[in-house]
Amino acid sequence: MERYLKIAIVNVRHNLLYHILICILLAVMAPLFMGIENLDQYSVAKIIEIYLSLVGMILLIPTFIPDMNKDIRDLIYSKKEPVIVIHFIRVLESLVIIMVIGILFLKYLESGNCQFPLGKMFYTFLANGLFLGGLGMFMFSLFDQAVFAYMIPLIYYVANFGAGKKQLGKFWLFSMQAGSIEEKHYLIGFGILFIVGAIVIVKCKKK
Repeated sequence: MERYLKIAIVNVRHNLLYHILICILLAVMAPLFMGIENLDQYSVAKIIEIYLSLVGMILLIPTFIPDMNKDIRDLIYSKKEPVIVIHFIRVLESLVIIMVIGILFLKYLESGNCQFPLGKMFYTFLANGLFLGGLGMFMFSLFDQAVFAYMIPLIYYVANFGAGKKQLGKFWLFSMQAGSIEEKHYLIGFGILFIVGAIVIVKCKKK
């Protein structure tokens, strides 16, 4: 357990710190565009789906970034812990940080007398974040390029502004603004599949 804790601490210090700061900045700036007082659930959904959806992508994609450095990669593979374990620790750490940011942000909105179902909005935040972040991780595992890992999810995110439920179906990111949570089940499910698939692909490629 102590070894795993050390892996998590090193990951925060050398890989996630700046990404965490970016997410905090994003969360702080989001209310400036719409305000945070007396919002109904549809306005809150708009903030979550348009601004906070990016948190998952920002924090999950860096899972594989340290491995791009040959010295770090060689060090990782010299350890007795399997690399797949290290990747899962990084992902779990990112997920915990994502959830903490989401809960704190929603509680902050509640303090501004915003009326919304906390559970549904947290689920919305988590589903969008896992889908975009998982998609980025999957692209990273296929191409070993950070540019593809960020570009593909961003293209999909932008496409959601022009498309809607009719075009994207169950994978429409902005469904809660229309009052529908059904799409979030598909997003969170495929997000998890992307994440697990990415870790497995990276493990198989390094054999």
